[in-house]
Formats: sequence, C-alpha cells, structure tokens
Amino acid sequence: MYVGALALGLLAVGGCALFQPNRPPTAAFTATPTEGYTPLEVTFDASASFDPDRDDLSYAWSFGDGSTGTGVTATHTYGHAGSYDAILRVADPDGLDGAVMKTIDVQKAPDGHVVLSFEWTSSGEVQRLDFAVSWSLYLTYRGKLRTPLVDNYDYGVFVEDPLDDPTLEDLADLLWARADGSTIGYAEAALAFIQGSIAYHVDPPDVEWPLYPVETLVDGEGDCEDTAILYVSLLRARGVASQLAFVDTNGDGYPDHVLALVAVPGSFARPGATVFVLGGTEYAVAETASGALALGSDPWGLEAGDLIELWPF
Repeated sequence: MYVGALALGLLAVGGCALFQPNRPPTAAFTATPTEGYTPLEVTFDASASFDPDRDDLSYAWSFGDGSTGTGVTATHTYGHAGSYDAILRVADPDGLDGAVMKTIDVQKAPDGHVVLSFEWTSSGEVQRLDFAVSWSLYLTYRGKLRTPLVDNYDYGVFVEDPLDDPTLEDLADLLWARADGSTIGYAEAALAFIQGSIAYHVDPPDVEWPLYPVETLVDGEGDCEDTAILYVSLLRARGVASQLAFVDTNGDGYPDHVLALVAVPGSFARPGATVFVLGGTEYAVAETASGALALGSDPWGLEAGDLIELWPF
C-alpha cells in the first residue's frame, strides 16, 4: 500500500510538472510611421511580444536596409526611398524563437516640395504625419499683398482662394483616414490636428496679418484667425459645412477673436457644449487656437449676440 501510494504521488508530480516542454515565443511589434518621406525616422516597439512560459526574451531587429538593432524598442532613420521589410526576431534562453515582418514604405519628396512633419495627440494616441507642400505655392501666397491694419479683412477670401484647393484636399483625405468615418469624427480629428501641431503665435499689437492655409501649414504657427482659416478650409475640402466667426469674447460689443462653427446633427449632445442655430442648422463652437478643447467647448460662454460677423462655407 505504501509503495503504491508513493508511486502514484511521484507520477502526479513528475508526470505533469517536471516535464512541461518549452514553447517558442511570439513576436509582435508596432512601427510608427509605416510610410513617409526621406529622411524617415521610424520608432519600433516590440513590447507586444510574449513568451508563453514567461521566459526573458532577447530582441533582434533587421530594418531591411542592412541596418540592425536590439532591445524592446528601437529607432531607425531611412535615408533613401524604397520599400523595406523590417523584421523582428525574439528568442528565449533555450534558443526557441519567433519572427514577424512589417513593410516600411519610404518615398522621395517630389521635386520643388518641402516635407512638413506634424505630431499631435488625438484620443490619447500620438499621431504623426508627413505631408509635402509645393514650395512655389507657399511663396505665391507669401507674396500676396496685405495691408497690416485692423478690421479690414474679408476672412472668407483666405478660405476660398482656389489655388491651394488640391493641396488641402490631399491633406484632408489623410486626416479623414484617421477619423471614424463620420463627419463629426473628421471635424474632431482635424481640430485635434490643428490644436496640437500648429503653434499659437500672436501678431504684433495693433496689426492683423492673416495667413492663407498653406502659409500656416509651412510656418507651423499662427494666431486665432490663421488657425480658424486653416480649420475651416480643411472642413470645406471634405464638404463639411462650417462658418468662420468674428466674435466678441469680453462683452464690449467689438469683435476680438476668430473661431470656427461646425455644422452638427441634431443628435450632437455634449454636456456644456455651445451650439448656435443659424439658418435652421445647428453649429458647434470650435476653438482652434487654445489647447485641446473638444468640439463644442466654449471658454467664454458665448451667446448669439456675440457673433459679430460670419462667413459661411
């Protein structure tokens, strides 16, 4: 009896626990971005890789252009145009391994273009975007005459100039692809792009010098009217109804700030959101020049009487 019980105990312990076979790890990684213009800096992150036996892993990178790296994360810059197969190989202490591949597409900037690199945060995730703009187009707008005086601009002219329409449509398509497929989702994605990637820069006192959208993109900065003009132009490029609004924020009866109004459906409901009904359509406030305010956020508590001048699109 004693021997039989002992044998059964050894079988229970040794048969399952002592001879568990080692299993290979699984490789997984993200690459940000996976496409762009030279020189393209890509960040690789293999933290999603795992080992079913919880063994420590080693990480080996092959970036596809002859360069290699190690570690859970790695950064590599591609200096030449081409399509590169980046490979991650992970291995456990016994040499069992796993591998996975992603393709990185690197393009050469078109002749006569400048590549703009944008970075911002949307829905808690860091977004990056490279975008090529014709340098001659930028210089054309930079050379347009403007009289630097207050209250003498029709801001709609800066939105409706047709020369930059193809450029803005291309950028709008890229932003649309990052949204959720809805008009409101796109409006919010474009708003986050402008708030996060265009630096706020105030014109000198008593001087107004509005910028065309391409100028604001290339300069990477602008004040309230510049960012609002760019935002409304991107909405217009995707057929989203909007208005530029010259508003009175301090209650003195004079306009002192430019923001955007975005057409929203009747189902749009955000706690505390400011929505105006104009011509039978509801419009939510969009503040382009201040931080990360969501669509509908209104730091001033605007009322209908504070909308001094409007430009619909």
